[in-house]
Order: sequence, then C-alpha cells, then structure tokens
Amino acid sequence: MKTSDLVSRLDAFFRVDDYPSDDFAEIEVFSREAGIPLEEYATADFMRRHNGLMLGNCQDVEQVYTLVFPSDEVLAEVVRRAEGRPGFVFTHHHMDFETSDRGLIPMGEALLLRLREAGISLYSAHAPLDCHDTISTSRSLARAAGVRIDGVCAAYHGGQAGVIGSIDETPLDAFVEHLRSAPEVERVDTHAPGDRVARVAVVAGGAAFPPLMPDAIDRGCDTYLTGDFRVRHGGPWADEHRPQFDAFIETAPINLIGGSHYATEALVLRHEMLGWFNSLGLPADFVSQEDAWR
Repeated sequence: MKTSDLVSRLDAFFRVDDYPSDDFAEIEVFSREAGIPLEEYATADFMRRHNGLMLGNCQDVEQVYTLVFPSDEVLAEVVRRAEGRPGFVFTHHHMDFETSDRGLIPMGEALLLRLREAGISLYSAHAPLDCHDTISTSRSLARAAGVRIDGVCAAYHGGQAGVIGSIDETPLDAFVEHLRSAPEVERVDTHAPGDRVARVAVVAGGAAFPPLMPDAIDRGCDTYLTGDFRVRHGGPWADEHRPQFDAFIETAPINLIGGSHYATEALVLRHEMLGWFNSLGLPADFVSQEDAWR
C-alpha cells in the first residue's frame, strides 16, 4: 500500500485535524532543548498539528509495527525486524516516556537518521487514539477489565479520553487479580479506601490529574482504573505538581488502581489496531518494551 493512502485512511479514521495542535506540542521544546533539529526530519503537517505522519521515510508500506513509546530499544527492534524492507510505525506517543525516571525524552537525531536510512515511516496518534469513539486506549482497557461501558469521561484536548461503566459487584481484591492478567502486567498499584467494585471510570495511561478524578466521584464511581495515578517521573513540572497530586490521592474517596502507563495503553495496540491494519491487507506486529513500569 502507498504510504500516502495509509496516512489518509488513518487521518480520516482518527479525525486528526479535529484535535488542537497543543496536544504534545512540547515535543518542539524538548527537541530544541536537546539540540535536535526536529523540523529537518518531521513532516510539515506534523509540525503544524503534532499528530499524524511524523516521519515520511518510505513511499510504500509492506509491514506495520505498533508500539506505545518510541524508545531507542523498541525502535532498534523495529529496524531489526524490518530487515531493510519499507516499514511503518504506528505509535501512541511520539516521544519516549520513562514513567518512573526521567520522564519525556525526544528521539535523538542519530535515531531519526537511522529510521530515515532504514526507510521506516512513523505515525503518531496521541489524543486521537485516546479519545476515539470505537477504538481507543480506555475502551480497550475497559473491555479487558470486563467493564460494561455506558458513558464517557475525562475531557481531553476537545475529546473524552475515558469511559465509565459497570461490572457485577465484586470484591476489590478479585477485580485487581483479574487485572493482573488482562493488561498483561504482573504489578498492579492500588490506593483503596473501599473493598468493593461496581461502578468504574477507566482512563488508560497516565491519569494523575486531580480534576479528572472528582468527575468520576461525582458520577457515582467507586473505582478509578488507570495506568498510573501517581506522578513518579522527574522534571520541573513533575516536581512542582507532585505534592498536590499526592495530597489529593491520600484523601480521595475512591479506589485507585494502576496497571502502568505502558501496559494499559498497550492493549489497543496489541489487539484492535493490529486488526485495523490487517483489514487493509497489511501485516502488523506489536513491538513491546521489557519493563512496563520503567
């Protein structure tokens, strides 16, 4: 398939032009501070809207690779698997994210050059994948958790990044044990003032934002399922806001469950998105990272 045709289909399906350009606009600041000439590698459309085709390095697509964070290790594995054939990366994030260490990390120029030389394009859908009304990070997590969706929540860049629904009332411990297998991660973090689960707000990824949690509480949820409800990473923004977030968490009258930023967002990329590309006749593989909580 022509790369241009695939990009047009993705843009239309995820309604990329409907989202504001401030979604991950900080990639320009991070790249500039790191001395990375992003504009020499990224497409003009990406520099304008910060979603969509970021790297247009091949005219045709033979193989698609889906992933959560474009780390050096994960993209090196993409290059290895491609074996010199034209490749197309579909990623949720267009910067790496060490959720328990350094935080956001832009792709270095050496990596950008390597992808160009390898003929591997890269397409990113951040808010468009979080907020889509059929294929989204939170919808996939809710399905895996057995939550029957009946509403949306978590306003985010003009869309709704979360969903709300119910399960047959169950002990919290049993619900958490189910999650250990559903998101395919052994470690599940909890802050649990209650011991039962029935009404659940699901916001995949890093949802450590106090304004999102009261919305779930006001709408009758007893549990808030996310990737990470704490700010663990470093950086000036995190250091400034962490005390506020931690104080809120300690008094929040709702069960908080975290399955890791990575694992909760990986589900849609492991499953629904592979099927989406397969429906176009394109083979697609998910490329995983080793540590879900890194």
